[in-house]
Amino acid sequence: MRYGTLFSSFGPEALLDRLSDGAASAVVTNQKSLRKLDEVWPLLPALRVVFLVDVPEHLSERVVSLPRLLAEAGETFEAFPARPDTPSVIHYTSGSTGKPKGVQHVHGSLESQLRSFREVFFPKPDDRYWCTADHAWVTGTSYGIIAPFAFGLTQVQYAGGFDPQTWFSIIEEEKVNLLYTAPTVLRMMMQFEDEIYQGFDLSELRQIYSVGEPLNPEIYHWGRRVLKHEIHDTWFQTETGSIMIANRPGLEIRPGSMGKPLEGIQPVLLADDFSPARVGEVGKLGLKSGWPSMFRAYINLPDAYQSKFHGDIYLTGDLARQDEDGYFWFIGRDDDVINTAGHLVSPFEVESSLLELPAVADVGVIGAPDALLWEKVVAFIALTPAATWSNELALRLRVHVSNRVSSMAAPADFRIVQKIPKNRSGKIMRRVLRAWYAGQDAGDLSTMEE
Repeated sequence: MRYGTLFSSFGPEALLDRLSDGAASAVVTNQKSLRKLDEVWPLLPALRVVFLVDVPEHLSERVVSLPRLLAEAGETFEAFPARPDTPSVIHYTSGSTGKPKGVQHVHGSLESQLRSFREVFFPKPDDRYWCTADHAWVTGTSYGIIAPFAFGLTQVQYAGGFDPQTWFSIIEEEKVNLLYTAPTVLRMMMQFEDEIYQGFDLSELRQIYSVGEPLNPEIYHWGRRVLKHEIHDTWFQTETGSIMIANRPGLEIRPGSMGKPLEGIQPVLLADDFSPARVGEVGKLGLKSGWPSMFRAYINLPDAYQSKFHGDIYLTGDLARQDEDGYFWFIGRDDDVINTAGHLVSPFEVESSLLELPAVADVGVIGAPDALLWEKVVAFIALTPAATWSNELALRLRVHVSNRVSSMAAPADFRIVQKIPKNRSGKIMRRVLRAWYAGQDAGDLSTMEE
């Protein structure tokens, strides 16, 4: 038996894609989502029954009331005889670089999730914990359900959208001790006046953590200045199932760094020929296989799964470097790094430098084909409300990037947008930006933020 979580905002096409891929035999949902499911049910031969959580009585033989079934059920039941390698949850990748893939995990993942939760978050038995990630993401499942409940923590759950007043009222009123959120949320917080946060009592808030995309240094410095807290960046993937590399209490934070690997995790950096990269050099980030929460398959894609390994090394698809003190620094996705005139440019570094300027609310950077440079740097900019786009501002942005990163990293082109497209875990959907720039269809947008 295996299960998967889906976003309530998915449309019929996204539901069909995932439910058919996993050959789902049952769905638990509500009446609102049933209407979308009805459109594609005829195309799902494996789907036998739908359990509705918000109706008191069965609607048909195949659409039944979960509350009624629970009321009629006995008080004892036989536990499912799961082993560590028994399939459990299927998570779908974000689709930030291509079509989402179903990632199969196993019951033994709990060992990694609980161990990493203790090592990174330092929870206390009476803590109150809030993970803001949607439960359909690996973060929302691994660290919004499984690990904190296995530890025995009281959790805060909130289904509404982001609003700084509401969120900080929750932190204050519920006396949240540990907050796990995303850089996107923190960047949104930065767009409001600092005075908004000064009226809240954050004395119970002990630690703030971030996940989903790299934490830009300016967010870290803003957190110290305005929230009076350090923000600890963490790194893991849908495929890893639990945190692999992180900043955590007791470890000096180097702003912009991913931190250091957790106990038992063995990262490696590999050159293009798979020889070890030297200290300070950019390399392909890999992880030596064997941790309990490592994924075991891509659903229906065995060749894609095998391509993720070089011997016993899982190839993450990320590029990073390691400094002389053992800290890892994220450079970008292997297929995101921009080759401009033979120079490799990290989109993350360009984005971080642009976000330092007060006119920039958010930014996404891609490489676009160029006859002279091979690829040119293109920056999609969302301006702050008080800013106005002009040639003078464009020049100022280019000069700033040249000074902070390099002259080769200065954007050759800017596109002004209302909002940077991101998925619900906060990752910039660069494939969407590339499609926009080329005037092409962006494809599946079902995992984008609303």
